[in-house]
Parts: sequence; structure tokens; C-alpha cells
Amino acid sequence: MSRSLLLKRSRVIAALFCISTAALADPDTHTTTPSARYMGTGSCSASNCHGSVNPIKGSSVLQNEYHTWLKHDRHSKAYTALTTPDAKRMAAHLKIGDPTKEPQCLTCHATHVQDKARRGERYTVEDGVSCESCHGPAEKWLASHSESAATHARNLTHGLADTVSLGKRATLCLSCHYGDETKRVTHDMYGAGHPRLRFELDTYGILQPKHWLVDEDYKTRKEDYIPLRAWFIGQAVQAESLIQMLRNPHGSNSKSLFPELSLFDCFSCHHNLSQEQWKARNYGGTPGTLQVNLTPLRLLQAGLIAIEPDTAKELGRLSDTVQQEFSQNGSPQALAELSALLHTKVRPRVEALPSNSTTCTSALRGLSEYSTSTQTIKFEFAEQVGMGIQAALATSPDLAARYTPQLKRVFSMIDNPETFSPERFAETLRGVQ
Repeated sequence: MSRSLLLKRSRVIAALFCISTAALADPDTHTTTPSARYMGTGSCSASNCHGSVNPIKGSSVLQNEYHTWLKHDRHSKAYTALTTPDAKRMAAHLKIGDPTKEPQCLTCHATHVQDKARRGERYTVEDGVSCESCHGPAEKWLASHSESAATHARNLTHGLADTVSLGKRATLCLSCHYGDETKRVTHDMYGAGHPRLRFELDTYGILQPKHWLVDEDYKTRKEDYIPLRAWFIGQAVQAESLIQMLRNPHGSNSKSLFPELSLFDCFSCHHNLSQEQWKARNYGGTPGTLQVNLTPLRLLQAGLIAIEPDTAKELGRLSDTVQQEFSQNGSPQALAELSALLHTKVRPRVEALPSNSTTCTSALRGLSEYSTSTQTIKFEFAEQVGMGIQAALATSPDLAARYTPQLKRVFSMIDNPETFSPERFAETLRGVQ
């Protein structure tokens, strides 16, 4: 079964993606050729470059990337989102100025280049999250990347950002879609009305919409793309970012003595009392106590249970320790051990993850068994489980043929957080083992 059909059947993911229109990089801290200028999308939009309406036959790239971004990719509308009445109302709540002028908004809603000397003639902030937000300032590779002798490796030496490496791609995406030490959506911003951030590397990459084709030429020039590997690497990079922020819970620019509340599980406190959820939940034995949001660590634990059981067990032990100790002492030892574990064992394993049915079946089993054994699974975790299952099925045609009906039911369970039933979700997953 084709990936496109799987995505069409999982219609809820499109709704999830519509929430996120954030940028993927902060140009002023871009790691590739920091002195290069940003040339603007007009430099890429010629019909014989990347601006064709339709793919060009015989070309090694589609050449309609600009048109795809402009007409179908919500990143191109990210700046426009700052001009809406809702955005202005949020800014008023936060007591900041015009959101189209505020760096804390522009950093993730545009290719924000504060240094005017680094703005090319065609650069404009109104382009929103444009080509160079992801691919880096184009001044030094714009001409050379289209030469007949150009290779991906040579393009990188000229300053093109490496988005082929799934680890680097995840770091780039998550810097805005999750946050890092330099920027994050804070609890204040959520309180002011900002939508809840959610992201998963494989699913959101495909729905961007995808403006590349993984054919034999792509594999020769770059590498193959394995959806399940992308899911695992995305979770690992997010876990690394989470640990980094937990080790500095007040935020780099915060003067508050209280930890940043966005690091905690929203549903520890925010839940619908009228639905009497408290009757079915135990709140980890500590109702009313803030619970650290350890979702990416728990997902790695679940996904690796049947692949690397010892590593999964250690992830679970250390995550439990962080949850128990964080509010008392910040759990520095467990966080340090988690960081080392991710670096030395988890990342190397998931980056080399094979695409065979055995691996996909093991991941499916781990995700479903963990979810069905958890007393009350949370909505945010369930979202990621659904996307992890889809990544496994997209990697294995045999499993896709067997489990696509269950996948459709899984996504019907997570189309609305207000009506989400942990019991029904767990029951649905019992058929995916």
C-alpha cells in the first residue's frame, strides 16, 4: 500500500499539521556560513529553477519546489498568521508590540534576519518560513548548486544546510516546533492563546507537503529514507532537547525562580472536570502535583521495548527517577545519565535502524503493549503512538496490508482531545500486536 494512501486514510494528521506554521531555523544563529546573505525566495522562483508549476521530466529534482511551497505549504503563510486579529490579541495579552515586528514571534514565523547587511536584494520577511529557513543562507551556494559538477557533499561545503541527515533535520525542525535553549513557546504564550505545539518528524515532513522524491537518483546522491527511522530519530532529538531544557528549567532569558511551566504535562492540571476524568485516573499517585512532560522519553522506551529491551528498561528507570525527584531537587544525576544514554546507545541504535519487517513488527508491538498496559494513556502520547504506527506501516508494505484498518481506527480515536477515550484507544491497539 502506498504512503500517500495511508496518509489520505489518516485524515486527522492534516488537522494536526495545520496548527504548526513555525519556522525551522533562526537565521541569525544558523550554523552554516554565518556571514552569508539571505537572498530571498525570488532567487529560487524562476521556472527553469524551482518555480515550475509541474515537475520537470528528466530532471534530478522536481523543479516545482517553489510553487509547492507557495501554494500548498503552510510555512509560506507563517508570517501572515502574525497579521491576524488573533495574533494581535495574543500580543496584547503578552503586553508586547506588533507581532509582525517582535523578534520572539518572527524567529519562528519568518526567515528572520536582524542584521540588515545579511539581507539580499530579494529578501523580504513577508515570505514567512521560506527556503532559506531550512536550507540556510543561499549567497554562496545559489549559483554553484545547479552546476553539472555539483554534488550534495560539495553543496554542503558551500554552506547549504544538511537536511538529509535526519538528526540534523530533526534538530532544525524541533527548534521551533518544540523549542530549545534559545527559544520556546512558554506557558505565558499558551495562556495568551498560542496553539499547543505538536510535531513528529516523519509525518510532518511528508505533509509539509513533501517537495522531494526519494527515487534511485536521490538515494545515490544522498541516502534512502526510512519512515520508522525518522520517527525514532525525531523522538530521540526531542528527548535530548527536553533534557537540555530540564537542566535549565527557568529558561535562558528568564529571571523567574519558578521552573518554566511549559515543561510540565498540561493535563496534570488542565482537564475537563465535567467529564469526571478523575474517576478513571490516578495522576501517578500525586493528584494536583505538576508532572514533567516526558512524552518523547516514554515513546522511545515503548518503541524500543522489543528492539533493545535493556536500553528501554534503563530509559524507563531514569524517566521514573526524573518524575519522582524533579520537583524536589531538579534530578541532576538522572538527567545526566539520560543524556549519556541517549548519546551513547539510543541515537546510534535508531540511526542505524533497519527497514525490515522484523524491526517494524517489534516497534508496533512495543508501542501497542506499552499503551495498553498504561493505566490511563494521555492524549499527547496517543497522538505520537498513532504517528509511530503509521511510520512503521509506511516502512513495511506487508504490515500496511495487514494493519491499515486498525490504523484508521487508531486515528479516529485521536481526532479530538476533548472526546479522547484512553480506554477505547487501548482497546483499539490490542489488535495491533
